[in-house]
Amino acid sequence: MRAKDIMQRQVVSVLVDTPIKEIAALMLKHNISGLPVVNDFNTVLGVVSEYDLMRKEIQPNEPSIWKVCLWGVTNENKLQEYQDSLRKCMANTAGDIMTSPAVTVDEMDDIEAVGNVMFEKKIKRVFVTRNGSLVGVISRSAFTKLLLDGNSV
Repeated sequence: MRAKDIMQRQVVSVLVDTPIKEIAALMLKHNISGLPVVNDFNTVLGVVSEYDLMRKEIQPNEPSIWKVCLWGVTNENKLQEYQDSLRKCMANTAGDIMTSPAVTVDEMDDIEAVGNVMFEKKIKRVFVTRNGSLVGVISRSAFTKLLLDGNSV
């Protein structure tokens, strides 16, 4: 089976200049936990998830100057996480708050490979592309449906 065989074809997406409140309204209206941010050519640039929107509302704990110094010396990732949290907290648009790059797969990719990507990266969804343009989305529930339908990966 290929990604195109299990993807959902109707994908709610937003442009980089879409306001955050509009994103939240779309997510609630369509009962989805994340959506792709695309450009005018329908190329996936990033993803906005419920987690990103939560970060907008929950201020990151400001680290002490000692932590910043230690992070710079011992763990650059911690400093990057803080900077990312601060950026999302001050965000106004999809482009400001999105996580980038989003994980994409080609519509012809084998679903076992798609599942492995999702499992390894610990993500809830991947966006499916054809010639670089968004054509679908595969969420974890697609694999649950395969199990119920008696199809094995």
